[in-house]
Amino acid sequence: MKTEISKNQKMIDNLLCEIIDEEVQSDEVALLLSGGVDSISVAFAANRLRKNIHGYSFRLDKSTNYDYDKAKYICEIMNWKFTGIVIDTSNLVDDFYKLSKLGAKTKTNFETIYPFIHLIPQVEEQTVLTGWAADGYYGVSKKAIINYKHTKELFDKFRDDYFLPEKQASYSFLKKVTDMNNKNLIAPYLHDKVKEYFYSMDWYELNKPTQKHHVRTAFAKEFDKIGKVKKHLNLQLESGINVLFESLLNNKKINYKNRTRVMDICKDHYSPLNEFST
Repeated sequence: MKTEISKNQKMIDNLLCEIIDEEVQSDEVALLLSGGVDSISVAFAANRLRKNIHGYSFRLDKSTNYDYDKAKYICEIMNWKFTGIVIDTSNLVDDFYKLSKLGAKTKTNFETIYPFIHLIPQVEEQTVLTGWAADGYYGVSKKAIINYKHTKELFDKFRDDYFLPEKQASYSFLKKVTDMNNKNLIAPYLHDKVKEYFYSMDWYELNKPTQKHHVRTAFAKEFDKIGKVKKHLNLQLESGINVLFESLLNNKKINYKNRTRVMDICKDHYSPLNEFST
């Protein structure tokens, strides 16, 4: 078992490099950079290919967050260009309607795509790299750890469900936003080669002795250079977007049904026609 894991640890960096090398023609690349292992690993792979990396991150105007600060720090350490987008939250109501017109349906859709309607228009490069969807392979959510980590059969069931098209709707909306801005979005972790690689391992192989240890080992020299990286936390929770959206409950125009949950407001403003109108 230990020999197999050691072999796997050396593979993911090669896979990411191979995919980026195949799909990215330009030497200039934008990277949606957070303080998490997934986007950082994509950045390290692009860096090994000697791509000129321009990291982009965001924060809300009234606060900062770990992802933004870590992304900025990484770019400084690695000598990459960095652009930080500060989102004007006073336009939240207008932005909510924009997201509705994009076809956003769930609270997760609205909250995860919200920062990118501000960030993507600021991207200078044609190609945009992201570490999107990698979390689904690891099963590091509370739900997965409690219910699905115990056997590979259960774990594969969790992953199969995670990657159903309807569960990846937020990525589809991100792709729509990049397309609208004439950008080419590339998500190496959604590649079939990467899926096959991760599905060859169970939960324990991927997350013991530490969470996502194999990718940390594959890029060990690079990770050592940037210091400690926090464990998984959802984009909307880390950034405070979930708290910001709670303020919509007090807006009578948006919350015209006097809902007590943001998720219900989002459903109220969903129209299937909007998914195909942009």
